Amino acid sequence: MGAATRVRAKVCGVMSPGDAGAVASAGADYLGVILSPGFSRSVALAHAGRIYAAAPAKRVGVFVDADARHVAAVARELELDVVQLSGREPPGAVTEVAAAGPWRVWKTVHAKTGVPMAESAGPYAGAAHGILLDAWDPSLPGGTGRTFAWAGVGREVRDAIGSATFIAAGGMTPENAGAAVAALSPDVLDVSSGVESTPGAKDPERIRAFVEAVRRAGAGG
Repeated sequence: MGAATRVRAKVCGVMSPGDAGAVASAGADYLGVILSPGFSRSVALAHAGRIYAAAPAKRVGVFVDADARHVAAVARELELDVVQLSGREPPGAVTEVAAAGPWRVWKTVHAKTGVPMAESAGPYAGAAHGILLDAWDPSLPGGTGRTFAWAGVGREVRDAIGSATFIAAGGMTPENAGAAVAALSPDVLDVSSGVESTPGAKDPERIRAFVEAVRRAGAGG
């Protein structure tokens, strides 16, 4: 992230048009909806359209190990700006989704102790437009609500992914957003459970506080 580059804010796991309105009101850059079934914040496709329509933020659709043709069809239907692949998709599948339409593709990788970013993120550097780094949980593809050790990781990610967008997630909150930006230097900071009042229900004030914290940190203030 260059010194003059503004850090952008993403709010993920949005489940209602009302919460999308709060995301829009706070000025977040990206709004994420979980479009693969079976997760605590999954949203049906018919409902997802109403959520996206309630906010002018860039539309991020999150998929987990979905067929590439299905992902592309949904991305076209919902006019997604970003397709986020958060499962075990190999680089070839990422390339296929990226070639299928005008959207950008972000691939989630996990911060695992003892596994260098060159090994986990490096293979996707030429396939994905962005790499989203999340905390590791063997039972969850993302949305753990837990942080990982930040020291030195930002530089390691940059070395592994080159000019691709770097998105940092994992236990982000309004309270630690500034420290996360300072430590990791991401292009985008991603929050989900850290701005909720109850699981799946976003808190407008916490969303606003998160976005403001990201803006302040990204501006160096």
